[in-house]
Amino acid sequence: MKKIVILILTGFYGCSPAIRSYYDFDKEDNVRKYITYAWGTEDLKEVKSNPLYYSELNDKRIRAAANDLLRVKGYILTDQDPDLTLHYHIVIEERSMLSPDPYGYMYGDYFMRPRSNIFTYREGTLIFDLMNTKHKSLVWRGWAVAAMEVVLYDTKDTDVLIRSAVSKIFQNLPERGVDKDSTVTLN
Repeated sequence: MKKIVILILTGFYGCSPAIRSYYDFDKEDNVRKYITYAWGTEDLKEVKSNPLYYSELNDKRIRAAANDLLRVKGYILTDQDPDLTLHYHIVIEERSMLSPDPYGYMYGDYFMRPRSNIFTYREGTLIFDLMNTKHKSLVWRGWAVAAMEVVLYDTKDTDVLIRSAVSKIFQNLPERGVDKDSTVTLN
């Protein structure tokens, strides 16, 4: 059943724009040993800095997608004494892309002035941090980056983008359980 759910969730990839995902983790702390997690409190400074993206609707979408994927990975959402605290951040940056003059081929553009086209777009980054609740240390971080222009104005596209980004981020999170390299001794 788990594999079917993962297959369905990863099916969102085909419906989404190009999303690049990355991750980093503490090599001295095995994330597989943790069982429960809870959501951390919001940083009001972040929320106020960009209200277009930090909305209650996007918060619900992001949390629902993350909860679904973490449940599939074996992690349990709890309110009491969690092992991990989950935070997310949204970073939106203006980017520019230079497109050189398409004319001229081999001998240059004799009758036309050379020109360069500069395109500006927004690039969004969604970051998830899993923190050790007891020690307040970062255990695992995953993030996804995508161009935002196309999906901002249609809620259906926003849902697909968020689900796809969260799915791509958490595909790199190991499933909860015993590490493959560890040994178990029975008495």
